[in-house]
Amino acid sequence: MPHVLTTCPYCGCGCGLYLQVEGHKLLGTTASTGHPVGQGRLCAKGWHAHELAASPGRLRRPLIRRGSSLEEASWDQALSLVAERFLAAKNQAGVGVLGSARATNEENYLLAKLARSAIGTNNVDFSARLDALPGLFDLPKYRHLSLCGAGLDDIDAADLVFLWQSDPVEEHPAAAARVLDAAERGIPVIAVAARAGQLAEVAEIRLAPGPGSELQLAAGLLHVALAKAEPPEGDSLAAMVANCTPDQTEVATGVPASDVIRAGEALAAAGKPLVIYTRVASLGPQGADTLMALSAFGKAAGAEDSWCPLLWLSSYCNFQGARDMGVVPYFLAGYQPVSEEATRAKFAEAWGAPLPSEAGQPSWEMLGRVGALFVMGDDPVSSLPDVGATREALSDIDFLVVQDIFLTPTAEAADVVLPGASFAEKDGTFTSTDRRVQRVRRASDPPGEARQDWEILCDLSRRLGRPMEYDSPSKVMDEIAKLAPIYSEISYQRLDEEWGVRWSLDGAVAADRADFGSRDDEEGPASVSRPAAPAVDDEYPFVLVGDQSLGAWAADKFVVNAVGIRRQQGADRRGQLPELWMSRADCQERGLREGSRVRVRSRTGEVEATVHVSDAVRAGVIALPAVMREAAAVVLPAATDPETGVPVLRPVAVSVEEA
Repeated sequence: MPHVLTTCPYCGCGCGLYLQVEGHKLLGTTASTGHPVGQGRLCAKGWHAHELAASPGRLRRPLIRRGSSLEEASWDQALSLVAERFLAAKNQAGVGVLGSARATNEENYLLAKLARSAIGTNNVDFSARLDALPGLFDLPKYRHLSLCGAGLDDIDAADLVFLWQSDPVEEHPAAAARVLDAAERGIPVIAVAARAGQLAEVAEIRLAPGPGSELQLAAGLLHVALAKAEPPEGDSLAAMVANCTPDQTEVATGVPASDVIRAGEALAAAGKPLVIYTRVASLGPQGADTLMALSAFGKAAGAEDSWCPLLWLSSYCNFQGARDMGVVPYFLAGYQPVSEEATRAKFAEAWGAPLPSEAGQPSWEMLGRVGALFVMGDDPVSSLPDVGATREALSDIDFLVVQDIFLTPTAEAADVVLPGASFAEKDGTFTSTDRRVQRVRRASDPPGEARQDWEILCDLSRRLGRPMEYDSPSKVMDEIAKLAPIYSEISYQRLDEEWGVRWSLDGAVAADRADFGSRDDEEGPASVSRPAAPAVDDEYPFVLVGDQSLGAWAADKFVVNAVGIRRQQGADRRGQLPELWMSRADCQERGLREGSRVRVRSRTGEVEATVHVSDAVRAGVIALPAVMREAAAVVLPAATDPETGVPVLRPVAVSVEEA
């Protein structure tokens, strides 16, 4: 039975696996024992990856909306209609395109090329980009954070690990395994979260700040660590956190001053601290400034490079690659600004068309403002925080096209649906969260009339008057390597000979650190004076958080179409009430028990839920799985971060009553 080596299509760790194939039919999955990331291990998602491609829910033929229903059509009918409507919208209300954190690098690159050269727009983005604070790369104040990107191997080298609002066991088992290994070697682990993750059991110190006070806690830790380090008089970072004493930090966060001191002193004693964080931190209030403070942990620890490595764990297999390929409103492939004339000239010469110079709109602003929208492998209804507003914005778009492998919530609203290929049916590359570029290899054929995504894009571009001529994805990668310096050493031949290639931060993005501003001027958060925590009162005595890591697989269309994963994880929660995590003390006080049905009420609405009694959350705080998006949106309205301008999930004050 043939075994085809490829890369897991789920989270950003990038584990290697083999697809078992017989007669072009996928029969199973096995782990790659020699792969440097998974090291012979796979999580439940990886073991059932073949089920994703074999799912009976796959799209098999193009669909065109006729009246209120989507009906099957030919490829010529579908693509001709798309080209006609896009050419019209291009000169009227405008066009936008959304790429995908699950599409290959080659597909995302071609989509960005189609948008900029054939349509003439920089309205290029992907909705999941919110998970990593996209504003960081557009605001000079935060740009140095792009140089702090750590890799999984940095867990092995660290002498102190901060799990900052992350639960790798749930979403990123390959990273969790390395943290467990570090703990067994005696490396201190500090877990910071309002809800303790599973790795909190191996943590030497667990800190549970009140939701919205994470920035104040980071500043308090810096205060203690810098006092130990005795910085020179006039040090700007020390001055910034001078008033963040342990006692004041306890008042702001609820974390005992003694624990703040213990953790701060552990930081001061470290030489190579590492912070691991996920979208929970990114989508939280004051997220950007909190990451600024975390990056300063390196200086507090006396590290050789004063910037602390930050390991961001992506929930998508090619989140990093989508950004690398320029699926961003203000960058071309390789993080080269669209505003630079020389950059545009280089790409225009290669693409044979002039490029727009003005930055485009991000996904959350683009929806509702463009006349036509092309969505490839993205699902903004499931990614953007405000579900209701996203659905309404999509309904206002005159012409919506979705290219995907399933009929996602976004595809259900489309005027044209184009069936693409799954990871098992295509050649290409993914780039993991630690910048490791790896091969994706074709093991079977797409079902029915579904086509390779890169072929669909080339066909559409030709109909738009800008032919893109390639005979394979490898040729696309060759072009990427010529235009994007950070990928200059990437080729299929090299990737076939090695376990992937990590592009270096010493490449084009970090070649001139002066471009990222003076480190002396940007050593800490803008302000740590006011927590973002909501005020509770007698009517609303609890703080509710939308926890991104709770049941993270349950709302993932890729997961609920894999029967084996659903069976193991109970991930298909359609029709179920949300599960509300409450502390044992709060439940006892109100006479609630496991499974009690309650009504959660905020100032914006109310929703029913069932109670899960847990010691993982502190008294006064309750956690609601953010993946139960329709329910969560009622009581957790989306807000906008005033610093970055991106949507965030803020904690809110609520009441809980037995229903």
